[in-house]
Amino acid sequence: MRLLSCVPSRFSKGEVLRGTMTALGVAMLTMPATSAFAQACSGPYCLDQKQLPPSSCPAGQRTTITGHVYAPNGVDPLPNIMVYVPNGPVDAFTPGVSCDLPGKAPSGFPLIGTATRVDGSFTLDNAPVDANVPIVIQSGRWRRQVKIAAVTGCTANNIDISMPKDQSEGDIPLFAMVTGNVDGLECVLRKAGIADTEFTDPAGGGRIQFYRGISSPGASISSSTPSASVLMDDANILNQYDVAMMACEGTAGMPAKTPSRLQNLLDFANKGGRVFATHWDYTWFYNNGDFGTAANWRDPGTSGSVSAGTAKIDVTFPDGKTLAEWLNLIGASTTYGQIPLNAVFSNQTGVNSPTQSWLTLGTNVMQLTFNTPVRNAAGQQCGRVLYNDYHVDGVSGAGTKTFPAECSPGDMTPQEKLLEYSLFNLSGGGAEPSISPDQMDFGRSAVGVQTAGQLFTWTNSTIFPVYVSSVTPTGDFVVTQDNCSGKSVAAAGTCTIAVAFKPTALGTRTGSVSVDYSGTGTPAVLTGTGVPALESTPVSIDFGKLDVTATSTPQLVTVTNNTPNAIALNPVAVTGDYIATGCAGAIPAYGKCSISVSFHPMATGPRAGTVMLAATNPALGSISATLNGTGVDFAITVNPDSGSVIAGYDISTTGAVTSIAGYSGTVQLSCTMDSAGSTCTPGTTSLAVSSTSMFPVNITTTAKYTVIGYGGLGGGLLLTLFGTGGGLLLWLRRRDARGLARAAVFVLLASVLGFGATGCSGKLPDLNSPYTAPGSYTYTITATDGILTHSATFKLKVTASK
Repeated sequence: MRLLSCVPSRFSKGEVLRGTMTALGVAMLTMPATSAFAQACSGPYCLDQKQLPPSSCPAGQRTTITGHVYAPNGVDPLPNIMVYVPNGPVDAFTPGVSCDLPGKAPSGFPLIGTATRVDGSFTLDNAPVDANVPIVIQSGRWRRQVKIAAVTGCTANNIDISMPKDQSEGDIPLFAMVTGNVDGLECVLRKAGIADTEFTDPAGGGRIQFYRGISSPGASISSSTPSASVLMDDANILNQYDVAMMACEGTAGMPAKTPSRLQNLLDFANKGGRVFATHWDYTWFYNNGDFGTAANWRDPGTSGSVSAGTAKIDVTFPDGKTLAEWLNLIGASTTYGQIPLNAVFSNQTGVNSPTQSWLTLGTNVMQLTFNTPVRNAAGQQCGRVLYNDYHVDGVSGAGTKTFPAECSPGDMTPQEKLLEYSLFNLSGGGAEPSISPDQMDFGRSAVGVQTAGQLFTWTNSTIFPVYVSSVTPTGDFVVTQDNCSGKSVAAAGTCTIAVAFKPTALGTRTGSVSVDYSGTGTPAVLTGTGVPALESTPVSIDFGKLDVTATSTPQLVTVTNNTPNAIALNPVAVTGDYIATGCAGAIPAYGKCSISVSFHPMATGPRAGTVMLAATNPALGSISATLNGTGVDFAITVNPDSGSVIAGYDISTTGAVTSIAGYSGTVQLSCTMDSAGSTCTPGTTSLAVSSTSMFPVNITTTAKYTVIGYGGLGGGLLLTLFGTGGGLLLWLRRRDARGLARAAVFVLLASVLGFGATGCSGKLPDLNSPYTAPGSYTYTITATDGILTHSATFKLKVTASK
């Protein structure tokens, strides 16, 4: 079929750029802001601006325009720059401060568009196949319009474009450059590639218009360069500008911060103006309405210096991440997320949300931004303030010099690169497409088993239609549903994808999913945990200490089937002094079963074991849990373990219960014997055992007669013996009167003793019943805790006096 012709008639004031044609015959032409893409055409391909339908290209090929966008100097690539093909006139900017809300479509009825990546590269997909195709690059009021001589279908057509260095090349924001005596901000603009012809006094018509600082001014253009008081005293003059850039003057200059001047600056920002300030110029924000709430500004009398060092870039938000990557890319940083800073100060103690911190040095915030009006919702803020608590381009005595004499030669320093980035970031090219949720944890899944797909929504937050070329997962993640690839998603439109987790190994698995298009998207971060098909918990059990031969209370090992199918099981196996039952047959899909495990120690000391359960299909694996416990015991002894005693007397010994393998418990003590008339009593009936615990044992015996030591001699016999002996003694002494008297006394005393032994009546002592007869006996001392019982013996020999 024939495509309807929708060729633009002309560009009103096009001017061929100096340069060379590429191999594709691509030429870059300037398009001043007043030029316009000619009349609209009619027909089914009008909105495509005569695009070649993708279906007309071979598989895998598309018609694209690719390239890079650079700073005016043509050296440093610029990220987040809007690039588009207009389908109508591109209108001139209305002079003066204006409130351009985020998401506002650019002029020219964009046909296709994108934003540059971190390296400044861009891809315009499904480009119109035609001659002299216009291209616009824009960031806020930075804008350049060029055209490519010819676009060839089904291939990539390359063109690199720099931001305008002067007004002949395109639009440059109008800067009110307030110079300071100690910070040469204007020099960074020059190093970024702005032509010297654009640095003028206000009457000179350049885009960088000089005003000398009020308190301690910096460089001037001429003797006619006005004071910044002219700018700040008249809101009408201030509001003629797009950007108010204020370099540090080296003093707080509080007398210059009159209420009317402070209000004029606040109003300028609230109307959409961009404000950039360094060091002492924070006094324009301190105690200045809503500016004062953006950060915790120090009183001018309490500010101070900070030692130079390595600052950290906040990479937790998209622009901070882009800055860190960009600084690495251009060589301003050698370590991701870090940059050296000098001439640093401390004029605030931190930011107040939603103010964004960009750089910190220790605990000090070094760079911050906030949008204005501060109190408005995010979508209703069109101004921006950037504050650096350091000198960007430290100079000395700039107030005596005429621009550019104060500017040092050579390449930009890392600090100057920060400002270069900010010059174009202050306006930005609109939001990037996003994916939601931006992170997801898929939880646990068996290795090789795919989870259900989870839905993600991709939103085209740009102001252009965006063609999605593909969806790319990484790691152990798969796309199960793709409603995005190969489609053009309208501005503010959405498409959906579904992603599943299929782990290839055990443990934490990480990956991402990205929706691929011509810009720089942020992928969704994905995580999940690979687990075995069969899994047990706990993986180990410690039964602690248990009496030998006892059986513990059962503990459970829970076995989980992490697969969507039932798993047949072999019988439970166990090793060591353990008993295990349960989990017979099969576990249902995603089901559980329990193994009951008991400890039954058969010896003292550590007793290790394992409980195991395997699937009948070896591919599904097995589980095992380690088992630990300690068999404990105790021993009992007596010391001494033997002795002898006369019946009727007592004896004692000492018992000891000793812990074996860490036994710690309480035992009950008792004593038994095989003798009559005797007792055996432990000093305590209950004994707490720890290491070795001692206790006394008392043993008593009973004599046969109530008179201890009586041998059984009768009273009559005793009297007979005394009488016979006495009579014989008296007969022998019959001739000796004195001896006879003494013998008579002796016989009398012996008779008395005889009566004492038998009683007056001559009766024998009583018998004890029972009594401990002479002999050898065994006393058994026993300790028990209800499970374990151990004994010790004491041998006793009992005698009686004859």
